[in-house]
Amino acid sequence: MKEKEKIKWLMVSSIVLAVFLAGVTYAWFRQDAAMTTLLSIEKPDTITITEADGTEMTELDLDYREDTDIKDSEGRIHIFRPVCIKSTYPDHQLEIVHTTNLSSLEFNIYPVEKEAAFDKEHPGTALTGSYVNSTGENEKKAKEDKLENYTDGDTVNSYAYPLYWLAQCCSNESKEGYRQVPSTEQTEYDVFTDSEKTFYYTYYYLEISWMEETKETDLFYVMARNVSE
Repeated sequence: MKEKEKIKWLMVSSIVLAVFLAGVTYAWFRQDAAMTTLLSIEKPDTITITEADGTEMTELDLDYREDTDIKDSEGRIHIFRPVCIKSTYPDHQLEIVHTTNLSSLEFNIYPVEKEAAFDKEHPGTALTGSYVNSTGENEKKAKEDKLENYTDGDTVNSYAYPLYWLAQCCSNESKEGYRQVPSTEQTEYDVFTDSEKTFYYTYYYLEISWMEETKETDLFYVMARNVSE
């Protein structure tokens, strides 16, 4: 990542947008005469996770639907959910964060064309990525970080520590080390920068699966950030 890279993270379940207001900084130097230097702060790119129709997503529905989801012959549930990354910069990166109660939990993220029908039997090639804080054991488990808000004697269930899976960076252009993904462009008013900007809409299908016989509960988050030079 280069020095000028701007990073914004968004949680699907609780979206937080950090908006840095552009302003000016004045510096006074004294060397024989007073000088005033005016520096402007560049406004960050906008990024958000939306529904397929472009409306802002505040929660990811993980309930099983008989009309759209699958239960295979082994009793594994597969749910499929469309998500869209809307950004004023063409390059971005996705991250999955989840706890580990369900040892059978698996997921895939498939880039798709906006208007193309998604084929669950032949979904295409999923994004590649890797866990950044795994213990490295066969059973997926997160390294246990020290939690400053816990006092001595209190313990945290080992499966409550979240795993962080970082996908490769994506772009609508062909770039070395990036996954090229299709996106559509649309000029819109950007409320965060108070200007007209080109927005890039990039569509994905998220597949999440687990064994039905497992009765545990996990937290699951999808996050996104802009990646710019």
